[in-house]
Amino acid sequence: MIEDCTAIILAGGESKRMGQDKASVILAGKSLLARAVDNLQPLFERTIISVREPIKGIALPQLCDVGEERGPMMGICQALNEVETNWVFVMAVDMPFVSADLVKGLANKRGTHQMVVPMIDDHVQPLFAYYTKGCLPVMQQQINDGQRSLRRLIERVDSLIVQKDELAGFDVNLLSFLDLDSPKDIINAENIIKQRQNT
Repeated sequence: MIEDCTAIILAGGESKRMGQDKASVILAGKSLLARAVDNLQPLFERTIISVREPIKGIALPQLCDVGEERGPMMGICQALNEVETNWVFVMAVDMPFVSADLVKGLANKRGTHQMVVPMIDDHVQPLFAYYTKGCLPVMQQQINDGQRSLRRLIERVDSLIVQKDELAGFDVNLLSFLDLDSPKDIINAENIIKQRQNT
């Protein structure tokens, strides 16, 4: 188990390109939410789902968006305020190929930093990252100022950026960062699963 950390699955997005709620999208017989839970629950003592509206039939705790201001920063900020642990690991619900070794490897880099964030091809990955409660004052200030950019937050707090080459040491093909935004992406992911089953 990864110590002093709660897993947060972000499942409250609008999913416009997908055409339906991503959490309920079925990939090879299992919903994306169920896959996210299966991937993270063995690694953390507690897993919480951040949602726009309550999802029926889910045994795990759910945090519903509060007020009209929504988005990833709002969900993460609310989670940091609610959890007992100093750290949260945040992951979007549409990332089905999570490497446990990568999640553990990033956890081991936390130290005294306030965030641990992967970077792939010059793009930071704030929806697959570790956040500490130390981020809360800056997050709240940004929210009050109408600046809900997680990339801006990364610049303003003590963030450890983990580069692609190092990430590949834990997840060779970096499939952990494959997110599914459209029906075409689902077909691609199903093909990946088939290829894995045939090897």
